[in-house]
Amino acid sequence: MKPIHFMIPILLLLLMLLMTGCWDRKELNDQAIITAWGFDLNEDKMFTGTAQFAIPSKLGVGEGKSQGKAFFTVSGNGENMYDASKNMRLKLSRPWFEGHSGIVLIGETLAKHGLANILDELGRDPTVRLRRDIMLLKGGSVQDFLELTYPLESLSADAIVKMHETAGLKANHTLRNFYMAAESEESSPFLPVIEMTGSSSEGSSELTDPKMKLWGFAIFNKDSRLAGYLPMNKGYFQQWIKEQLKSIIITVDIPGEKGNVVVEANHLKRKIVASPQGTKVHFLVTLSGKGKIRENNTRLDLAVSKNIALVQNELNTQAGTYVHQIIQEVQPLGTDIFGFGEAFHRQHPYTWKTLKKEWPEKFAKAEVSVSLNLQIQETGLVGAPYILKKREVKK
Repeated sequence: MKPIHFMIPILLLLLMLLMTGCWDRKELNDQAIITAWGFDLNEDKMFTGTAQFAIPSKLGVGEGKSQGKAFFTVSGNGENMYDASKNMRLKLSRPWFEGHSGIVLIGETLAKHGLANILDELGRDPTVRLRRDIMLLKGGSVQDFLELTYPLESLSADAIVKMHETAGLKANHTLRNFYMAAESEESSPFLPVIEMTGSSSEGSSELTDPKMKLWGFAIFNKDSRLAGYLPMNKGYFQQWIKEQLKSIIITVDIPGEKGNVVVEANHLKRKIVASPQGTKVHFLVTLSGKGKIRENNTRLDLAVSKNIALVQNELNTQAGTYVHQIIQEVQPLGTDIFGFGEAFHRQHPYTWKTLKKEWPEKFAKAEVSVSLNLQIQETGLVGAPYILKKREVKK
């Protein structure tokens, strides 16, 4: 009997080893790899889905790299997003894999119609990564945009995300964040906007002259419909208030001077103080950071402390006024894309309970004050402009 008892554990162990493994696995080499998704609404009010697929054999580097595009696109139409996706699959010889999809692109027409359909479809799909980036395409079709090549990247989808980082913005505009803002009572969602400036067939070779650029930001209301835009020069300051900005370039006009001074600000911070005042709400927004003089087009000698003080004072005054104008421009939309509601909820949790249901209206009528505190700490190697003679320099 002892030998039988001894053999039972061994047999059980062998059976367990035979049962391991992925019996339903799908090899990556046998799947079509999606690098970007795009959705839009066509003239027939049908939903259009477009996917950009990588061509692995053309993604190599060096002399062995194949010529031509490293991707292709497939589109499909349908009465809803799932129907459009189903029709796209009819054009593929392999099942697709979404794990490497880095971006979701939304067409302007669909954004105006509302994103309820796409948000529901993507939210129900367990294969969709919520940390993928989502952006809006201003003008043009998503299908044409995903056909564009980019000279520095094998996949144009990669270029879109990297352009965002190069512009000094934090790449944190994910599908997850959009869901959170859309469902929140404290804020409204917004998306980065990419613009198509031409097609690959126009003008020069497809390997030069990029046909895409960052345009700014799109503002959505609580119904996830496009409510308005902020161009990039205004979007930078909105991102600063949201603490999503790494650096910013500000041009300052100096009184009594024909030229201007260019300052690069970094180490950016913000503070929002909320105060209930009767039936209204007041916010004090304080923006701070450190500045470097990048260009001096005036007669001022910036090695002189009083001239630095003059530039710094004008910098804070003019930029503060500009930020206040941006906030006033957005307020009538009732879309809090600055984080004011979050600050009020955090600082006055009990009062917030009475305000949250009508926050869009309260935000639209809120009184906002803006204070800037940028400290210029670097002026460069010289104080006065190179082109001026000594007698022309203003000490």
